[in-house]
Amino acid sequence: MTESILPGPVLGLSAAGPSAVGLARPGQPDLSLAHDQPRAHVESMIPLVKQVLADAQLRPQDLAAIAVGRGPAPYTGLRIALATAQTLGLALGRPVWGVSDLDVLAADAARRLGLQAGVSVLAVLDAKRREVYWARYRVDRAGRIDGLTRLEGPAVGAPAAAPPASIVVGEGAQRYADQFAPVVGEPIAVDPGLLARLAALRAATGQDVSTQPLYLRRPDVSAPTATKRASP
Repeated sequence: MTESILPGPVLGLSAAGPSAVGLARPGQPDLSLAHDQPRAHVESMIPLVKQVLADAQLRPQDLAAIAVGRGPAPYTGLRIALATAQTLGLALGRPVWGVSDLDVLAADAARRLGLQAGVSVLAVLDAKRREVYWARYRVDRAGRIDGLTRLEGPAVGAPAAAPPASIVVGEGAQRYADQFAPVVGEPIAVDPGLLARLAALRAATGQDVSTQPLYLRRPDVSAPTATKRASP
């Protein structure tokens, strides 16, 4: 795999679905935990971080870096994941790396399914409002989590507007299975441990690890417009 690029334990955070926290460690299996409620990001992100560190018998100071999924994802959850990652990075003096959650989903599909070069992958996440977030990829180097090229996206829209691909994966594909074919059952959710590994690999090879969020659309709640003063 790509264990040699890990500078030490790297924490991974994702809010592409329910809160998910993972830990990638050199020479050891990844740890991953996810909350069972999709809208409980505020209440669940920090407790999951504490539990993952406790399970690994690590202190926050033992972390080498923080990795965070920068979306696309619903506004509130994504904002919480990014704020948590930035706060931890600032408090610990550690770098914070960002990676698209769709990139992680596609990389996981290539790894789990042993996809060969030339196969196209459509990664799809549920965007609510009967829409999906999607991006389309091509496998260029089989057996590597960094062996995919993004061809289109990320974008948001109706399931029918997403492009075709050899394999379609993700929670959005499962929810709208009648509009995606073929749909592969795994992976459905973003693996935060793999997210940490992919972010570390990109950072080590000089690739973009910006934490600029991929909101793709405006939040459901908007600021009220200014009221007009009544005439005397």
